[in-house]
Amino acid sequence: MKYFQRRKKRKLYRQWVQRSSLPPDAIPRKEVAEDRIPQVDKQQSRLTILYILLGVAVVALCAGLILFIVYSS
Repeated sequence: MKYFQRRKKRKLYRQWVQRSSLPPDAIPRKEVAEDRIPQVDKQQSRLTILYILLGVAVVALCAGLILFIVYSS
């Protein structure tokens, strides 16, 4: 969830710079540092997506097995 919050914040600051006619240097330093996502966060978000897809696959497999058992009887 932190990934999406940081992404929203980066988008907000980009819009702020574009619409206020300010140079990109006007972004506060803390947000500039957050703009670069560390490699650990990228790996964590990929793992999260992988776990979600794995969960969906297990649920679909269970549903398929249940339907197979019900209709084969």
